[in-house]
Amino acid sequence: MKKKGIFIAAVAFFVLAAVVISDFFYSHNTSADFLAMNTTVSLDVTGFHSKEAVERIKSEIIRLDEKLLSRTKHTAEIYSVNNGKTEISDELKGILEYLKQLEKDSGGAFCTGIAQLTDLWGIGTENKQLPDKEEISAAIKNHEKWQINDNNVILPENVKLDLGAVGKGTACDYAKDILSAHKCKEAVVAVGGSVLLYGSEKYQVGIRNPLGEVNEYCAIIEAAQGCISTSGNYERYFEDENGNRYHHIFDPSTGYPADSGLLSVTVIAESGTASDALSTACFVLGIEKSLALFEKYNADAVFITTDKEIITTFGEFESETITVTNNNYSLGDINE
Repeated sequence: MKKKGIFIAAVAFFVLAAVVISDFFYSHNTSADFLAMNTTVSLDVTGFHSKEAVERIKSEIIRLDEKLLSRTKHTAEIYSVNNGKTEISDELKGILEYLKQLEKDSGGAFCTGIAQLTDLWGIGTENKQLPDKEEISAAIKNHEKWQINDNNVILPENVKLDLGAVGKGTACDYAKDILSAHKCKEAVVAVGGSVLLYGSEKYQVGIRNPLGEVNEYCAIIEAAQGCISTSGNYERYFEDENGNRYHHIFDPSTGYPADSGLLSVTVIAESGTASDALSTACFVLGIEKSLALFEKYNADAVFITTDKEIITTFGEFESETITVTNNNYSLGDINE
């Protein structure tokens, strides 16, 4: 079997290499594209029960968005929590408890309680602005103090939850469980910039050039199955009248866009929720402060710095390799 190739961007992925499989399994290959979570979801599943798996994955991702995680859809639990309801389902409780642990482990670099801050800046919307310092200070006050008590969420005043940084990765986790239950052979599930690689094969994954166009990449990694998510300062941003650029990945401790010397972080992990959250947290923390997180969550990363260095945590691992494909970038050493 040949290797699969996927190109990951903020909102899309591109097949880089074809997959050759047996006639039997090829006859049971099912693909689908649909909209959910404010992005395009693409499914490509191989296996005897691929059709059933695709139908169920589609249904689950739509349900996850509309009934659980969206903070803008009135039918979702998170929307209800942000608007005064405290009691939540066991399903949402499990997700929020995991995110609370991620907040703790990252020292607050990843934070679920920053909806007020993201709304204040409005990056990616028609209401984008550079807030004043007093507004920012008010928006990050007590943002980390939300709590879960049994099946109840307790939000401090002016604190609301935003799961936008992990929703797509969480959708990949749900998809992986469905693929396993249906005994599928191979699959690629792309939910915006979060991608699940499923099966026994290795895949070639293109890392977007953060200084280039959407369809340009600067490196290719070869990886086994897992979940891959990328956070970068090129995804959503605006510039003020002086040419200062403000992107959408905030440092919760300051309320301003993170400035850690990075252009992007791509994280490979077993869990989609973890890969999504860690890519955000590590973009905020920078390389050195991120290393302990990768060990704890059994994850790897590709950092692209503002100096155009590509630095990985692959090191001694044989399951992943990287090739730089753009002469404007060089491969750096994480130990330097």
